[in-house]
Order: sequence, then C-alpha cells, then structure tokens
Amino acid sequence: MSITENNKRIAKNTLALYFRTFITMIVGLYTGRVMLQALGVENYGINAVVGGIVGMSSLITGTMSAAISRYVTCALGKKENGQLKTMFSTSINAQIVMAMIVALVLEIVGVWFLNNEANIPEGRMEAANWVLQCSIVTLMISLISSPFNALIIAHERMAIYAYMSVVDVTLKLAICFVIMAYGGDRLVLLVVLQVVVAFSMSIFYGYYCGRNFDDAHYSPRILDKSLMKELSMFSGWNLINNGAYVFATQGVNMLVNVFFGVVYNASRSIAMTVNGAVQGFVSNFTVAFSPQITKSYAAGDAAYAVHLANRGTKFTWLMMYVFIVPVCMEAETLLRLWLGEVPELAPLFLRFAMFESLAVSSGQTLFKLIQADGHIKNYTICAAITAGLIFPLVWLAFYAGAPVWAAYLIFIIDFLLLNIVRFYVLRRLMAFSVRIFLKECIVPCMIVSITSFILPVMVAYYMEEGIIRFFVNGTISVVWTCTCCVLFGLTKSERAFFGDKAYSILKKITCCK
Repeated sequence: MSITENNKRIAKNTLALYFRTFITMIVGLYTGRVMLQALGVENYGINAVVGGIVGMSSLITGTMSAAISRYVTCALGKKENGQLKTMFSTSINAQIVMAMIVALVLEIVGVWFLNNEANIPEGRMEAANWVLQCSIVTLMISLISSPFNALIIAHERMAIYAYMSVVDVTLKLAICFVIMAYGGDRLVLLVVLQVVVAFSMSIFYGYYCGRNFDDAHYSPRILDKSLMKELSMFSGWNLINNGAYVFATQGVNMLVNVFFGVVYNASRSIAMTVNGAVQGFVSNFTVAFSPQITKSYAAGDAAYAVHLANRGTKFTWLMMYVFIVPVCMEAETLLRLWLGEVPELAPLFLRFAMFESLAVSSGQTLFKLIQADGHIKNYTICAAITAGLIFPLVWLAFYAGAPVWAAYLIFIIDFLLLNIVRFYVLRRLMAFSVRIFLKECIVPCMIVSITSFILPVMVAYYMEEGIIRFFVNGTISVVWTCTCCVLFGLTKSERAFFGDKAYSILKKITCCK
C-alpha cells in the first residue's frame, strides 16, 4: 500500500472515529448531567470510588488488548494470515483464564478494601458492594471480549467501531432515564443495567467478527504455547507499565477518598467526564495512526513509522489546545450550564484534568512506536519507575497536609518528564532524532500553547463572567486557537494540504447548491 493510500485510510478512519466521538461526547456529557441529578452527589461519588477499585485491575484488560492488537497488526502487516487464527483462539483462551484470576483477586482484596478502608457514607455499604460485584462482572466481560475489539482495530474497521460506540452511549443514556423513573435504590439498578449493556455489546462484537473475518473463529482446543509465552512476555512488561499508570490514576482516587471523602471523588469524576469526552475526541488520531505505525514498522519502513509518530504527536497537542483554551477560560460557567449545581472545586479540577490529559496524550504515538518494535523491556522498567512515583508522592503530599489539587500537579509534571524516557528508548531502538522531534513538534507546540491564551485572557479580563461571556469568549477561544495552530503549528506543506482540502469541501458544497 502506497503512502498516499495510507494517508487516505488514516483520514477516512479518523473521520469515522470523529463521527463516533462527536456523538458520544454530546450524549456522554448529557448522560453525566442526568446521572448526577438521578443519583445525587453522594451516590455519584460512591460509584466513582468503587468503580475505581475495579478500574485498578482494568490495567490487565488494557495490557492484554495492547498485546493482542500489536501481534494481530504485525501479522497483518507481514501478511501472515495463517498465524492469525491460532493467535485469536490462543488470546481468547488466555483471557478466560485471566478473567477468572482477576475475579478471584478482586473478591478477596477489593471486598476487603471496600468494607474496611474505603470512606463510604453510613447506610450505603450494601449498595457499594452491589457496585463492586457488578463492576467485577463487567470487567470479566471486557477481558474476554477484548480480542474481538483488537481484531476490529487491527483490520482498521473504524466505521463499525464508531457506530457501536454510538449505540453504547445511547443505551447508557436510556439507562439514565430508566433510573430516573425508578423508586428504589437507583445506584443498584444502574450497575445491574450496565452489566446488561456490556454483555450485549460483547455479543455483537463477537457476531460481527465471526461474520467478517476468517481469522475470528474461536476454538477452545487451540492454545499455541510458544505464542502464549510471547504474548505473556510482552503483556508482562506492559502490565508493569500500565500498573504504574493505574496506580497514578485510580490509586490516587482511592487516596482522595481516604483523605477527603466521596464529595471530592464526585468532583474528580465530573472533571474526568468532561476531560474524557475531550480526550476521546483527540485520541482518535492515536487510534487511527497506530495500525499504520505498526504495519509500516513491521514491513521494514521504520522511517515512515517515525514520521507518522512525530506528526501524530504534534497534531494531538494542537487539537488538545483547541479544547483546553475555551474550557480553562470558562470552566465555571460551562459546569453551571451543564450540571446546574456544581460540586465543590469541580471547575479547578476540570482545568487541571485538561492539562493532565495533555501530558498523557503528548507521548502516546511515541509509545505506539516503541510497541511496534516489540522490545519494550527497557522502556517498561524506566516508565514504570517514573510513573510509579506518582502514588507515593501524592500520598506523602496529602499526609503532609497538601490540598487535594496537588495530585494533579504531581501527575502532570511526572508524565511530561516521561517523554524524556521515551526519547532515550527510541534512540536505542531505531534512527530516531530528538533534535528533529523538538524542532518539528515541540517548538511549534510551545509557541501555540503561549499565543493561544493571549486574546481569550484579554476578553475574560474586560468582560463580566456570565452566559454572554461564555459564548463570546468560547467562540473567540476556538477561532483564535485554530488560527494560532495554522500559523505557528503547521508547516507550509501542511497548511497547503489542509487549505486544499478545505477548498475542495467548500467547492462541493457550492456545487450542491
């Protein structure tokens, strides 16, 4: 496949994913508002805390999915179709075993923590245990169905992935209206219905893969021991890396609960809902770029894979800033319009969460490049040490009396420093130039980061906070940031490319009229 065809496929997949994210973002934000109103701040916080206990074990889901996706994509890049069938059945058998182990551990450790250490309001422990048990079932479903999701992404069938994501959030919205009309314990009904949705989605993905991919036929008898060993080694190193990340996120949620209570967990959860919608919108670049990075590297074209990773990093940063500027400038009004009643410190948490997301997203395509090579041992050790510092540092900060928002600051600094680790590893694995990366990615991104706030800050200074300023400054922030991205963030050839595409779209619209 030529570079032009690759670019077209990336663009097509990105558009499909953006359709998915636009719908899921709108529905997801509305669902968050309805959910808060239906559950109340206390139950909303309990759901965030208990779900976080299971979320800490979701690192296994992400680890195995990344391993399966990487090996399936490599096999497709090398055109090893026979190996795909063996890999698929082996991966499902491995996931079944993994799901049983995870469930056992959570039933012991998770139940103990919830009933002995978690800061749960009086009278809500039974409901919290319902949340935990249903979350365990949902996690098991996710583990077993992850090979099907990996297969869809590896085959770059982003359209069906996008459509089913829309169906998923629509069902979750329907759940909100059901619990609004329910007179009993709404939190319990919520988690039960979430299990039903997760099971239904996994059934569809299995059906779709079986109908469309020859390599998606599962056999319980197929278990390639050598492949299993290779998957386990790759996953094992990723497990250490992802474990550090989960402790830096869900582990910190547990610390917030222990030191400050469920109200602040609710505020963090609200901030992460908005931030998750934005991050999902931006991460489409990573999802669309990842298969091409892996396939190009597997086919021996390392230079093109590095080029894609560099461009992906820059575009991710620039797109994040299109959202960061308006959200940071108008966080209070945004949350007030969205929720009505805004929990304590939620606007501050939202601002920090946006930059936290930027710190994580800034190195994702570089991480995919490291994964494409497959030699991840050195990276995993260095990354795990770097990210693993967050949990103990936050604990020490809280123990010393630091404010709750200090956790965000520690996380942001740590993950920005993690990119230095990625530079070091990439230079040892391939012909990766840090100088070129800094010149082509970091410098233009820094210029955009500084200039994009100038005009919105001036508008906010001279206008009184309220609905009018929200719409005026929100519009100015988006337009001004996009202008800065085009002028200072893109190269001449990139500006010409986007200009031609914009002209082509306008021409088609004019012709249609």
